[in-house]
Amino acid sequence: MRNKTRNFAWILPFLGVALWGSPAPVKAKVIDEISLVVNQESMTRVEMDEAIAEFFMGQRMNPTRPGTAEYETAKKAVVDGFVREVLLSEEADREKIEVPDGEVDHEVSQEIENMKKRFASEQEFNDGLKKEGITLDDLKQDAHDKLLRRLKANRVMHAKQLDLPAQAQVTEADVQQYYDQHPDEYERAKFSMILLRVPPKSKPEYAKQVEVQAQGLVKELKGGADYSATAKKYSEDQGSASNGGEIGTMARSEIADPKLAKGVFNIPAKGIGLVRGEEGFYIVKVTSKGKADYESVAPEIKDHLRKEKQDKGLELWVNSLRKNAYIVVDGQVVPYTEPAGSPAAEPKKTIITQGAPDNGTAASGTPIDNGANAGPSTVAGAIGSKKPELYPTLSPAGSFVFYLGGEGNSYGSQDLGSYYGSTANSSQNFPFGFGFNAGLDWALDPGLLIGLKADLIRKTTETVNTTSGETAAWSSGAFAPEISAKLFLPMDESTNFIIFVDGGYYMLFGGAVSITGNSVPAEIANFGGSTWGGDIGGSLEFFLDETKTSSLSLDAGYRLVKFDNLSIGSVTNNGVPFTYGSTLTNLPDWTPASLDMSGVKIGLTVRFYLDKED
Repeated sequence: MRNKTRNFAWILPFLGVALWGSPAPVKAKVIDEISLVVNQESMTRVEMDEAIAEFFMGQRMNPTRPGTAEYETAKKAVVDGFVREVLLSEEADREKIEVPDGEVDHEVSQEIENMKKRFASEQEFNDGLKKEGITLDDLKQDAHDKLLRRLKANRVMHAKQLDLPAQAQVTEADVQQYYDQHPDEYERAKFSMILLRVPPKSKPEYAKQVEVQAQGLVKELKGGADYSATAKKYSEDQGSASNGGEIGTMARSEIADPKLAKGVFNIPAKGIGLVRGEEGFYIVKVTSKGKADYESVAPEIKDHLRKEKQDKGLELWVNSLRKNAYIVVDGQVVPYTEPAGSPAAEPKKTIITQGAPDNGTAASGTPIDNGANAGPSTVAGAIGSKKPELYPTLSPAGSFVFYLGGEGNSYGSQDLGSYYGSTANSSQNFPFGFGFNAGLDWALDPGLLIGLKADLIRKTTETVNTTSGETAAWSSGAFAPEISAKLFLPMDESTNFIIFVDGGYYMLFGGAVSITGNSVPAEIANFGGSTWGGDIGGSLEFFLDETKTSSLSLDAGYRLVKFDNLSIGSVTNNGVPFTYGSTLTNLPDWTPASLDMSGVKIGLTVRFYLDKED
């Protein structure tokens, strides 16, 4: 995942001209958290806040606090737009749809110039970049990445739209049925109007005064006053006042103000009435009313139904891109659910709902806007009762993880010093030691796993030269069944940090010392021992596949294993069984030897998540 943590927060409002919407005041923030993850792309908390602010500005609304219905609507629009844009851009890559670098660079240059215009001078712009530790190249690269993603998303949407017309077949029966079921859409009224405005923030007393004035004009008009002259004198609708208030013939659906539309069609033909609308009070004169005949509107209906089918098909296709996507919002995985209207969604109830055309390239083919012009839609949801995990990297509770690992160890060369004394010279082959392990973990919950582990370690030959002329070559290995505990800390949707603690009972195997010299010719003694031990450390885990079912981790830790009081096995001298004590124990003070396998360990581990859902 490209987790862009450069501090571009202060400049994002200016990028908003093409990326997020209208410009906002400059604000410096620290990007310290990932808010939204879509496959390999992410949006930081600061970028999310900026985008939500731009959404409110684009809707001409005052920003509200998190938790309010308005804020959640804005956030869902921003999230949905980002998700759509990323998935469409990835689809463009799969379809090998390319955007020329020159086109992107041209767009970036325009954005940079627009940013500079919002500063008093170019020097002030450069000072702002320097203050935030951002170079102009950094800024251009960030804008380039976002614009390239946007352009690729629009290109693939356009290409898909070209494939849809042949799939959207509309029959004559479909047209007739729509006409019969939507009679209001084809009502027509020829009318005139006189508008007396009431400003939105007017006091009730003022609105009442305007209403009284309007009622007086209605009375005069019904009494025989000339409507055209009255409109020219009193109407505050500049478009119609000069024409004596005449609007012409309009369908109910063509009248933008729903209150006015309802009022017009409630007034009988050749009647005059008073309607309270969004702008104020309308004195409406209806000349005639009727319904458009089927033949005249059939082509319009057919085009409407064809476009509706195309839009629905396009929307289902866009939503299908979510099926194999990993989407994480505020640390919660958003599982895929079939969108309403798709065949697979019909038999079961889903929580995901689809509202107005969502943020991104709309079904009609308008450019993606990432929030500024988006309508509400619900992103989070799930089928059934299974609780989504924190990240797709984590295992569901009750699942198993099998792993295999290898390591190199930094066992020192002085662990026999207490036996031979400080006068002996000890050296060891490199690497000092190595090991292998395998285990099976069980998830108590997604972040905590316990399990059983088999640990096999081998210490390479350690040679000791004594002042008496003897040379002792020690070699040994150890095996232990262990109990393991791991704490998984997700870093993003494809990386975990793991803290591990292992402990068990270690047993020596293949322990032998070969001693040659003047006084002890060719003595070989086998030895054994056992002790409690364990290790502690951390791992950085990276997933190897999109389904997050296999991973590779880099491990670092410290193992504490020391064998005291080694036991003597068979002893030979020049190949002949030896019957008296060996040099393991026959020093003057009868000090038994010890063998220390403690030290730093560095390794690699491959994990297989056995029960994780694809």
